[in-house]
Amino acid sequence: MAIDWDALANKAAQQTDGQFNKELAMLTSLNTTEIDTFIADSNISNENAVKVLKEIKNATNSNNQKATAIASIDNGVGFLVSLVGKVV
Repeated sequence: MAIDWDALANKAAQQTDGQFNKELAMLTSLNTTEIDTFIADSNISNENAVKVLKEIKNATNSNNQKATAIASIDNGVGFLVSLVGKVV
């Protein structure tokens, strides 16, 4: 099942943090408490969190292109580090 990241970003802009975290939890193996924690720790907006996830999933970009794109997103690197810390 393909994820429509643009639609998710639009939806996130309209949802409360709790609703967004539940949706993100459904897409990952993390629970909403873990999502709350790493979003708070990285000080990232829901919209920017979706941008980071979209870059990660972008199959057409090289890792260097992804790193550059994520570095340009406000608090994107902190969010990515927090996310990786939960996975590893």
